[in-house]
Amino acid sequence: MRLAKLFPFAVASLWAAHGFAAPLGNESPSAESNPSNKSVDAPKDLLGNMVVVASSARALPKIGVLPSISPEIEDVTLRSVVRRDLDLSGEFELLDESAAPDGLYLPDSKVDVAAWKNKGAEAVVRVTARKTNNVVELIGEAYLASTGDVAVLEKTFTVPAGDVRKGSHRMADALIGALTGHQGAFASRLTFASGSGKVRRVYVIDADGFGAKAVSPENEVAIFPAFGKDQEVVYASSAQNGDYHLRTEGGKTQVVSLKGSAYGIAYNKDKSKVAVSIGVGGSIGLYTGPDLNHLQSATPVPFAMEPTFTPTGTLAFVGLSGATQRVYVNDKPVTPEGVFAMSPTFCNHPDGVRLVIAAGASLSTDLFSTGETGGALVRLTQDQGINSSPACSPDGRLIAFFSTRKTGEGPGLYVMRLDAMRPKRISPLMGDSLRWEMAPQGVSP
Repeated sequence: MRLAKLFPFAVASLWAAHGFAAPLGNESPSAESNPSNKSVDAPKDLLGNMVVVASSARALPKIGVLPSISPEIEDVTLRSVVRRDLDLSGEFELLDESAAPDGLYLPDSKVDVAAWKNKGAEAVVRVTARKTNNVVELIGEAYLASTGDVAVLEKTFTVPAGDVRKGSHRMADALIGALTGHQGAFASRLTFASGSGKVRRVYVIDADGFGAKAVSPENEVAIFPAFGKDQEVVYASSAQNGDYHLRTEGGKTQVVSLKGSAYGIAYNKDKSKVAVSIGVGGSIGLYTGPDLNHLQSATPVPFAMEPTFTPTGTLAFVGLSGATQRVYVNDKPVTPEGVFAMSPTFCNHPDGVRLVIAAGASLSTDLFSTGETGGALVRLTQDQGINSSPACSPDGRLIAFFSTRKTGEGPGLYVMRLDAMRPKRISPLMGDSLRWEMAPQGVSP
């Protein structure tokens, strides 16, 4: 029996949400999808009355970023990248540049913390770039209004002239760490698939939405990217309707041919284990192993798709449970029965691990969070279009996701805090299968 006959909700919704038709059938739901005739509440009924819990009135600490009079592109880049990262982090309210106290703001001038405190700043940041030949020195300082003119952070990175943006993200992460107690995660990349039908490519983009580029060939259908060893992107692709092969960011073909349709690829944190879901004929199997050449069956749960790993390395995935799809951890369902769950991701937040999913009725989806092993669902989005493919930042404090919302900044790729505060669009691009990991440093401290 064809897969979509057995599990039409999962196949149709999963593949349509990813922008292309289900390869194993697209039949409409029927009684055969629920042979036990067990009554299951519709996701719309279960989720419709849940409201977003975030309070937009919550005050954030105000922070001032010193202006600069330097016209050098390295200095301008450093300051603009750091300022944007601090804003996207959702940890601060940045004072407008017009609020800066009067002053000359030379690179070596003393920071007048008291003057900034009088403007409402609870912390002050200064960054400076100095170029010598083909090397750039990036200098960052952070001050707390409560402790005066003694810097709580003085950091210097030396980078090649072509790596100023990378170094600037690292500087922002260090400043966030000094001001919050937890290092930031903007020296990172996201990967995703975008397109529909026979035009689907895998992209990478910086955590602030800069520098999106395709890493898969334009003449292949590429799906379900993941970050493999050395943070290189691994994805499944098919040329001329052939078998799906696993490829890497550089275009190298791996020796593994999936001989079926990919329903997800994932690596654990230290890349010592990989998981791949493969659909063949009328079934989907989940396989794991130390590498792509040594895979074994991983679970008896039927139709196990969209694998991921918890922060401690436990395998998680979505699979069939009755007439619906649930998230499983260690082969045990952790999302409520009757809620159609998709795209699990685990946020290793400083306050504890949270599982974030997309869920909803038909193709209308919102984001929800729950505990690492289940519990009450907390709604994160509502009445803002279709919100899908969540991915957690490496520091666990932010969620990236795609949204079709028409209000505010419009559709695109967003990041927001795990408590649903301060959603901000970083790119107008749309896609699916988001993953987010730290990038290779490439710069020396």
